[in-house]
Amino acid sequence: MGKKQQSRGQKRAAKVAARRKKAGRGHEPLRPITTLPGLDEYGAGPDDLGQGLAEELEAVEEMRYAVAEIRTVRAVGPYDGNPEWLEVLEGNVDALAEAGEDELVLEIIDDRVRRAVADTLASSSPEPAREEVRCLVASDGEVAPPERDADDPGGSPAQALAFAVLLGWLANRGPRPIPAAARTRVPEWVRSTLGEEPAAAVDRVIGILGSDADRAEAIGPVAEELGDDYLAALVWISAGLVALYGEGSTDYLPGVDAEG
Repeated sequence: MGKKQQSRGQKRAAKVAARRKKAGRGHEPLRPITTLPGLDEYGAGPDDLGQGLAEELEAVEEMRYAVAEIRTVRAVGPYDGNPEWLEVLEGNVDALAEAGEDELVLEIIDDRVRRAVADTLASSSPEPAREEVRCLVASDGEVAPPERDADDPGGSPAQALAFAVLLGWLANRGPRPIPAAARTRVPEWVRSTLGEEPAAAVDRVIGILGSDADRAEAIGPVAEELGDDYLAALVWISAGLVALYGEGSTDYLPGVDAEG
């Protein structure tokens, strides 16, 4: 019997996985969200891929592969050369066939912010959150308005999507209520783990875990006053919740498709 022929999706997945294995993950540099996600992550740009493949992939298709990989890694772990990993990846690509650009970008942003939370915990440092916010700001570029709107503290597209993800984690809605004690315990964790300056920012927005009135105060003028540290503070709160109540796993945080 002849060798089983790979589908186009498997060939594409195999090329991405091979670049990943060759380059290694390492530390990811800041990069705009709007670049082709899933290519730059492996240190491969259009020049590396060859003009033909670069022209072949539409932006939405590339995002589809990026989200499929996110789901595959969460389900079965990082790529280790196992061909079954590629089959799971292709299955996830097929499942996303009807996904629109907005849905894909939201899931990519969710993954990025979730990794910023994980990196915060791994490093016991406030800098991963700030680095991700700088990346979001760089992605928005000239789209960002000169001043933040109190009704849209995210400020501009990528930042607004990150805010929507964070609010979904922290608004205390859905099947997993946040303990009332978190409003005291999380700032204490931030102060002892990340330092006084991050804790001061968290103190100002910890009401986001409380009532609707408390939440309204936490996303009002304080967002403009804290500047880029506003979104960072929400990441630090998320990290505190994961550390205190999630056994260190970001699986504690609801997914973008969670009901609430």
